[in-house]
Amino acid sequence: MSSEKNIDLATWRYEFDGGHIQGYLGKVDITRSTVHFLHGNGFSVRTYQSFLSKLEGYNLIMQDAAGHGGSTAGQKFIGWNRTAARFVDSLNAQRQQLPKNELIGIGHSFGGCMTALMSHQESSLFDRLILLDPALFPPRLIWMMRGVKLSGLKSQIPLARQARRRRTQWESLAQVKSSFFERGTFKGWEPDCLEDYITSSIKCDDKGHYQLGCPSWMEAEIFSSYPRRLWSAISEISVPTYIIQGKDTFDYFKEAYQLAAKLNPNIQVIEVVGGHCFMQQYSGKAAQAVLDVLKQK
Repeated sequence: MSSEKNIDLATWRYEFDGGHIQGYLGKVDITRSTVHFLHGNGFSVRTYQSFLSKLEGYNLIMQDAAGHGGSTAGQKFIGWNRTAARFVDSLNAQRQQLPKNELIGIGHSFGGCMTALMSHQESSLFDRLILLDPALFPPRLIWMMRGVKLSGLKSQIPLARQARRRRTQWESLAQVKSSFFERGTFKGWEPDCLEDYITSSIKCDDKGHYQLGCPSWMEAEIFSSYPRRLWSAISEISVPTYIIQGKDTFDYFKEAYQLAAKLNPNIQVIEVVGGHCFMQQYSGKAAQAVLDVLKQK
């Protein structure tokens, strides 16, 4: 992978009935291992370009989830488990482009959970996993979300409600930048990382107006749902797995990570500086933490 910020990426598509997944493949060196990367909810995968460009010495393949980046949204969110299965299919369709070396699954937040589910669905898919502050919910929180869903109140889940209320249109690029700079999720982001988000996740129409690329309903549906049989999947992961958590991430994620390590001896947890989006706050330190893990065979 190039050490320059602008990674040389070729675009590819995996077609399915009613839509497609868009992905990206860096220059392939047949002597190197390959990193497969998935992103968090609401961020296109190229939001992580500054971080990923620092993972030198590895091939890179990555995918956009439905409604993110260049992937079609469809009519509804098909669920966490089916989304993971679709990622498995699309990755397998690209395997002939990759060397027959180690394939390492890496993902952030929603993408971290997707990576874990993919590994569980096809145990030979990845040789190792590195989950960056993955969206793993402790059982008590899943039960609460299930109860909220059964009572018809899932739209009231805070993150889902926030997503639905999110501003989606702007009249100028200056308005876009002022809406995100040092606000909410984006607080503490490095300028290049925020620029990557704006460039890849905000679209400009022919009138020069800007709009959010990921539909707010899709982001809200992901936030208000959860994977089926998550903890069975976590307990059965059969490859070496590192969870890298931000020191200042959500307490319920930290609770889930400790449970994951307790349930499965293949899982280890390490902590780095930053919050849930530590790879956008400290891209160099985050990349070094990943490289340090990758050096451990």
